[in-house]
Amino acid sequence: MKSRRQRKDRKTSRLVETDQQHSSLPLPVELMIDIFSRLSLKSIAICRCVSKPWAFVLGRSDFRDLRLTRSQARPRLLFAFWEGNKLFFLSSPQPQSPDEMSVAADHHMSFSFDHPVKDISASVHGLVCVRIGGHRFVNGRRFKVEESVICNPSTGQSLTVPRMKTRKRIGIVRFLGYDPVEKLHKVLGMTWIQCGRTMEHQVLTLGGGTEKATTWRMAECGVPCPCPEGRQNIYISGVFYYIEAARDGSGDHKIICFDVRSEKYSFVKHPKRKLFHKLLDCNGKLALVPIGKSYSFNSETVKMWVLEDPERHEWSKRVYRLPPMWKDVVPQEWLVIVGVTGPNEFVMSSEYSADPFQVYYCNFDKETVTRVVIQGVGALRSGGMGYSIYTYLNHVEDVKLMELQG
Repeated sequence: MKSRRQRKDRKTSRLVETDQQHSSLPLPVELMIDIFSRLSLKSIAICRCVSKPWAFVLGRSDFRDLRLTRSQARPRLLFAFWEGNKLFFLSSPQPQSPDEMSVAADHHMSFSFDHPVKDISASVHGLVCVRIGGHRFVNGRRFKVEESVICNPSTGQSLTVPRMKTRKRIGIVRFLGYDPVEKLHKVLGMTWIQCGRTMEHQVLTLGGGTEKATTWRMAECGVPCPCPEGRQNIYISGVFYYIEAARDGSGDHKIICFDVRSEKYSFVKHPKRKLFHKLLDCNGKLALVPIGKSYSFNSETVKMWVLEDPERHEWSKRVYRLPPMWKDVVPQEWLVIVGVTGPNEFVMSSEYSADPFQVYYCNFDKETVTRVVIQGVGALRSGGMGYSIYTYLNHVEDVKLMELQG
């Protein structure tokens, strides 16, 4: 009984301290939150270190929500590239009107790891999942190392995903998703064995507040799940989609759906027998475009499949004819589709840090092609060669500090 009373007294004491910090602020909290939410990411990071009262305000959920809301109203372009053990992010405002012909990459962030970077995910509600791998030597013996690290390009914070407790594996695949109801990120981990089928599906939640003990929990898999196929995966509106790898020699593929909120699986029948496609977010709907397809100044059409009704497995095929001005605006370089920003508007860019680095907005309704120069990306060179660049649309700035939730 005495122990419970002591814990209650300590909790009350912390609340009193928080109220005292709150009352010592020079301005009303609501006004400070509004002011802080308009600052740059660099300024917010500095403000966290000014005083405990300021750090208290910047740690409040209502501040984070307001900043996130404003960021969602004006999403950004995120550019990622790596060299060895180092990963670099640049971001710029996402053009909102045809008049914006040039924007500057005004935020830069880098991360260093113990092992080389192997792959990175798309930006999922402000966070990115990075796969690193290499070897570690213990007592003269070499062991293979493969880890996943969650990075926040807005805060510079990173968090290594703890290892899953399992022995049934040849390898582990991890994906990053977001629960829009609880407003929490989740990591989906899958172990796979030699035949290529996944054996265990576990989920880890990234929480907030103080650090807690971390545990993976089992997720029920209601459909057969061969190992995912490379980078053919995407998160859209609370659901994670990936194309399974066919292992029976038939060439057939399924699109597996994982609902991040309910942590349940389903699948979607594909529109064609073989799915050699890249997954895209088409205004909140899953879309497919041919994987590896590039577009040059002499291209004529863009073909896409769009999932109209997941429950009925209904797809629509769309064929867009490139506007007549396409040949005049697009130079003699190969472009790939990086996303969709509005009704019938595609965004394309190069996969390398050319100088100048340009992003193209192709609006099929207005029959316009807008070329936007991203200042600061084209200067990225290594030995005279450009880096491989990953371009992501609709990146939002999440200033919440990460940690794991038990």
